Amino acid sequence: MAVRTRPRAAALAGLLAVVAPFTMGAAQADRAAAGLPLGSAGLPETRTTQTLADGVTLTTIVRGRVAPGDHWTVDVAIPSGELPPSPDPDAPASVLGTRAGATAVAARLTKAGYRPSVVEEKNPTYRDLPAGSQGFTVQIGGFGDQDAANAAARRLKPLGFKGVSMFTGGERTQTAGPWVLHELVIDPRRFKGRIEESHGPGQTGRRTTSQLALSGSALAAVNGGYFVIDPAAGTPGQSIGTVVEHGKLLHEATDGRISAILRDGGRRVEFAELTTAVGLRQQSGVHPVAGLNRTPGLIPNCGQPGDRPSPAPLMDVTCTKADETVVLTPEYGSAPPAGPGAQAVVSPAGTVVSVGPRDGRPVPAGDTVVQAIGTEAGWLTGSLPVGRHVTVESTVTDGRGREVRFGPDDSVVGGGPKLLSQGVPDIRPVADGLVHPGEPSYFYGWGIRRNPRTAIGTDRNGRIILLQTDGRRPGYSQGLSLDEEAKVLRALGAVDAMNLDGGGSSAMYTAHTGLVGRPSDPGGERAVGSAVLVLPAAARH
Repeated sequence: MAVRTRPRAAALAGLLAVVAPFTMGAAQADRAAAGLPLGSAGLPETRTTQTLADGVTLTTIVRGRVAPGDHWTVDVAIPSGELPPSPDPDAPASVLGTRAGATAVAARLTKAGYRPSVVEEKNPTYRDLPAGSQGFTVQIGGFGDQDAANAAARRLKPLGFKGVSMFTGGERTQTAGPWVLHELVIDPRRFKGRIEESHGPGQTGRRTTSQLALSGSALAAVNGGYFVIDPAAGTPGQSIGTVVEHGKLLHEATDGRISAILRDGGRRVEFAELTTAVGLRQQSGVHPVAGLNRTPGLIPNCGQPGDRPSPAPLMDVTCTKADETVVLTPEYGSAPPAGPGAQAVVSPAGTVVSVGPRDGRPVPAGDTVVQAIGTEAGWLTGSLPVGRHVTVESTVTDGRGREVRFGPDDSVVGGGPKLLSQGVPDIRPVADGLVHPGEPSYFYGWGIRRNPRTAIGTDRNGRIILLQTDGRRPGYSQGLSLDEEAKVLRALGAVDAMNLDGGGSSAMYTAHTGLVGRPSDPGGERAVGSAVLVLPAAARH
């Protein structure tokens, strides 16, 4: 079967830029000669390196070729604990089930005149998930392009089946690729600029990575951590997980999930599982605050005591809490969210200037807003009268319970999962909330299948690696599974690394070329919540 692809020359157009002078170390040269651990050892691989600034290089790696055996199929949904509807275009389709469920679906398809295949999908070994069966899929057909597969999926609907088109090269099976990866390496011993997390003008609202880079006069940038897309989960663009900018905590942690701490303007990068505690101090004591710069009662990705349905992290699930207080700092960037409950507006001097309902009205620039729902609303109206002086306090601790302090040149970007620790793959999908109880399709689609990915890591010499991999573009770039991402980073010299947001959010920008690579969203570059900016010495965000 022939798979229709773009011609090889067209697929790689624009990638083979003029190579700027660059000298590899011996270890780097050895790794480059060995090639990336993707596909078989004999696959072709090219590396094109550009020097963006002293101490900053961009290497584009093109590996593999179109595999004649790769094709499109239709995976047929198997009744199970199906995922709830999601507006996220990257939400995995619910196509995995038990052997019995898959066999039953296959029998119905056979009766309808199809020739289905039941395929067992397996996962590799992770730190907290042993290798084994992830579940079973039912597949029909072999198609030369996605349009034909989509048409076949539509024909299933009147028969009572739900079909999803899938490309076999995206599965965690051997393929010849191709893959296109973009690696930014920043050497802080030579680079005199900075690396910072940035949301742009506010903690809410969505902007593309390119827009965030341009507004910050960045030399280069990649997309940042996870963020809210669905208005039902909060204000679009608000972060999910720990955020620190210029030393100030601006969003609470998803307890136990990894974060990257960019110290001294990114001259050092540390990785830690962070927990946050926030409180409002007044004369009578400190009152606990559940969240920073988010809608009260809605906790994307869960991970807080009292969250329902899960006090542990649960990726792409929005938990709820009936009674809680949140603080919206001046950096929030939008009108306070409206809804049941109460709110107090606090002046920059720390004085309560008004108390009333959560009516969504804008507040003066520089003011802080305290919002509360449920029983906490009663506490707020009774304990924060106009004229009362209050201050916001916060403490951040790492996985060992040690307090983590931040200076004015420190920032933090959240993400997950962890990929490498001291040069060893260290992916923990269960603890990280990637494994959804009763629904095996989620981790299969999110972590085991190949997707666009973005990651941040460090090597033994303290250099920072920002890796962006294109994906979901058959004939151009397949993307990476999580375990492939970890192995690739290790092959590139990283010893510690974590995953950032990916899928349609995955993007890289440089001031030299603009948008690098090809984002997977059909509409082009996706508007995201934040970015990691590489700033020249003259710029300060």
